[in-house]
Amino acid sequence: MGQVQSRQDESYFKLESSDKVALEKKYIDLASANKGGKVLETSDELFGEGFHLIKDDPAIEDKNRETANGFWKDGWETRRHNKDAHHTATIQLASAGTIAGFDVDTSFFDGSHPAFASIEACLIVKGEEDYQWRELLPKIPLSGNSHHYYGLQASDDIYTHVRLNMYPDGGIARLRVFGNISPIFPKDGTVFDLASLASGGVVVKSSDDRYGKPSNIILPVPGVNTRDGWQTRRSRVEGHHDWVEIKLGASGQLKQVEVDSTHFRGNNPDFISLDACKSEYKDVQYDPEVKWVQLLSKTDVEGDKKNIFELSSTDDAYTHVRLNIYPDGGISRLRVYGIRVPEIEPETSEVTTAVEGLKMVDTSALSGLSSATLVELDERETVEVEEEKKAGKDVKATLISEVSSVTTLVENDTEEVEEEPVKRTNKRGGRAKAAGAAAVAAVKLTAAAKKKTKGRSASVLDEDEDATTSSPRTKRTRE
Repeated sequence: MGQVQSRQDESYFKLESSDKVALEKKYIDLASANKGGKVLETSDELFGEGFHLIKDDPAIEDKNRETANGFWKDGWETRRHNKDAHHTATIQLASAGTIAGFDVDTSFFDGSHPAFASIEACLIVKGEEDYQWRELLPKIPLSGNSHHYYGLQASDDIYTHVRLNMYPDGGIARLRVFGNISPIFPKDGTVFDLASLASGGVVVKSSDDRYGKPSNIILPVPGVNTRDGWQTRRSRVEGHHDWVEIKLGASGQLKQVEVDSTHFRGNNPDFISLDACKSEYKDVQYDPEVKWVQLLSKTDVEGDKKNIFELSSTDDAYTHVRLNIYPDGGISRLRVYGIRVPEIEPETSEVTTAVEGLKMVDTSALSGLSSATLVELDERETVEVEEEKKAGKDVKATLISEVSSVTTLVENDTEEVEEEPVKRTNKRGGRAKAAGAAAVAAVKLTAAAKKKTKGRSASVLDEDEDATTSSPRTKRTRE
């Protein structure tokens, strides 16, 4: 995409305007005011306040509107003739996350735009005073009335704040910070909103979204109006009800649910109920073993009010909830309070055996890996070699070469590994070459299995994954 592929050795790269769709589809705007982002301070904002930078709506121009300081501008604009090197705006992100790219938007600032801009970021953890700003986007030239898209190379680094620098002064309409949420959870035993976007919650799907996006109900900020919530069309079928499914940010024991119908008067549901389940799938319709459990039976709900309900007591942990509304209507926000139950990572061990003095993968020992089977090896070539009977003993080894990745470990207590016909090589030195490749493969297998992927911000070059149809039996869902 864009100029990315020719500049992969750099930590950042310029993108084309056509990449906007891919950025918005794959990532969220971590700085968005609607999602909870805040402009904490600016060095100057005489002609335009800093809060404009993170407004979700595109910038507009109103030539008939003036302020005491001159023309009204839908952006952050400083005074002229800056005596310092640059001006700054500090932004607290809506949630901690990994950053994949930026859009520095100078729409309607033409002739009054800065000459250059740069962006820094840092991680500030509550209770800790030690933090350091890190430059993510160095000084880049800006054009007037334009979008400036830049991508970053993939990184696991998590940030909570960004600082936009403009050189030497001028106006910037919007700043978009594209990335993935990587929540910083409170200490164990703390009750918090597991469904919130800030906790990593995701709305998977809903029965209807005629008058409002269902994803609005998990935003961490209060609703502004009815369009800032989720509202379905009027039903005309007896027995009908609407629903929305949410994947929680973490598996947890659920204690309480808050159905906030603020702003909904006369168009709120009559009743609600809540179900929960546990699944490794993002979309549980693909899980043949999923079992929904009712935690809150059909209950009256009032309009324009925060309705709070205690949930059925259970020690089970759940990963998904489904809110049912009867027969239809709208709500502003949904809070699902509970205690996070950390997932237990499966233990792995390196199993190797010496064959002809080289380290090789011993397939006979795979059954000892906590009844797990390595699956979905991204491999280009598999060479199997069966040794001749020596000293009355059969020795069989599988040499795996050019392995690029191991995606996961999955439970497999019953399946037998079916042996395939042995392939031999007639080329001279082929066996030694294959054995050497196997040694390299063994190292790659170990490194790939230990690689941390959760919360990783992929580059915009990475191929999209179909998270809805992916089975955890073939790969662990990346969140």
